[in-house]
Amino acid sequence: MDKNLDIITYAVSLIIKAAIMASRFSGRARKRSLKRLATMDGDTKDKECLFLKDKVYLLEMQVSIFQKRIK
Repeated sequence: MDKNLDIITYAVSLIIKAAIMASRFSGRARKRSLKRLATMDGDTKDKECLFLKDKVYLLEMQVSIFQKRIK
């Protein structure tokens, strides 16, 4: 029984470490993205916004399709 508890404890600590590493990575990526966005001119920012809005729309469509499949 102690072996199972040790394995579970170790697995939980690995999951927590993975979550911390992922949050650090996403924070760095967001910071780089914001710096890149700050250097863009207005027209390029508008194009980027339109592209991202289109991407969000496509992802929302995919989510709704997957939700319908699950139900």
